[in-house]
Amino acid sequence: NDQMEEIFRSMRANLQFILKQNEKVIMFTSSVSGEGKTFCAANLAVSFALLGKKVILVGLDIRRPRLNRLFELNDKTHGITNLLTRTGITMRDVDEQILPSGVNDSLDLLLAGPIPPNPTELVSRPALDEVVKLLKEKYDYVIVDTAPVGLVTDTLSVGRITDVTVFVCRADYTTRSSFDMFNSLAEENKLPNACVVINGIDMSK
Repeated sequence: NDQMEEIFRSMRANLQFILKQNEKVIMFTSSVSGEGKTFCAANLAVSFALLGKKVILVGLDIRRPRLNRLFELNDKTHGITNLLTRTGITMRDVDEQILPSGVNDSLDLLLAGPIPPNPTELVSRPALDEVVKLLKEKYDYVIVDTAPVGLVTDTLSVGRITDVTVFVCRADYTTRSSFDMFNSLAEENKLPNACVVINGIDMSK
């Protein structure tokens, strides 16, 4: 709806101010599940695509993938986990795993793929750096949906390939202690260019 579109347009503009020249990678995380990080990441990706920007949305919450359901895709074979076990990755390898979003011609998806037994080890491998480097050559924006940082350590490892971290919290849901954790991570520079999005605000209050 128009109000929702305007909100994501505002988020998009704020992130463009934060990003420096040649910075393209925006990572979404939260403290726990259910705060709306995947919803926000997906809608921001669509918002950038509506500008005519070439955007890819990457599913790096590989323990509990949600992008398939959000974009109504039944594909569980294509995805980034197929690439993270490899070395010497080429753009052709990456292209074979990318799917059209079906929402906008400028938006593509790199889903999580088959769920591996070792997610933390996988995202720590140099293959992730190789994949993101190739994506940055092809796309204007790389938006990454990661696991909740309060539950697993995967996201801290993903931070190395990120230019901006968006921490999604939810009104009447996220605990205050989560902000102590998030502030500590930001102060220790474990999450680059950290910023906060508050989701689910009841404007009548």
